[in-house]
Amino acid sequence: MGAKNVETKRVAVIATIIAAALLVVAFFLPYAAGTQEFRDGLDLMSANPYSETLGMSNEDLTDISLFEYAQIYGSSIDLGMGETFAMVYVPLTVAPAVLGALTLLFALLRKPIPAIVFSVFTVAMTLLLSWDFEDRGVIPSDSYDWGVAKWVYLLAGIVVVACAVWQIVLRRQSKKA
Repeated sequence: MGAKNVETKRVAVIATIIAAALLVVAFFLPYAAGTQEFRDGLDLMSANPYSETLGMSNEDLTDISLFEYAQIYGSSIDLGMGETFAMVYVPLTVAPAVLGALTLLFALLRKPIPAIVFSVFTVAMTLLLSWDFEDRGVIPSDSYDWGVAKWVYLLAGIVVVACAVWQIVLRRQSKKA
């Protein structure tokens, strides 16, 4: 039973690490996916003053990750949105990346309880961002629907919690034996 328990622990740890890595990767996946009509409209425009100000192409605006939202919000002063807007939204948008990285760090260190805590914070922050985007009419809108990242955050966060709890259970079982 000892060898089987060691192998089971290894699977739980690896699954936690993979799910935590997905929390980091999701920051760069599309959080907003352009609707077909919006994509077609961008294809017809050779130049877009909005995208030029940001240093992004029209193609970059078809699907937008939280990383790209952070860039856009960081440029909000140049776009006339105000300094306060940038001061609020850049940290909120970057928070899932930082929290996801902390989740991955604790998963790599085989610390399941902190991994659970930071995974829950990551998912909570993305749910807060999703609520805010919906409330402001950013996503969903005539231009954008939800991208894959919203669902990757949710699924990966749940898997981190489940696998970290599995690690805790396996540790307790091995201490009893």
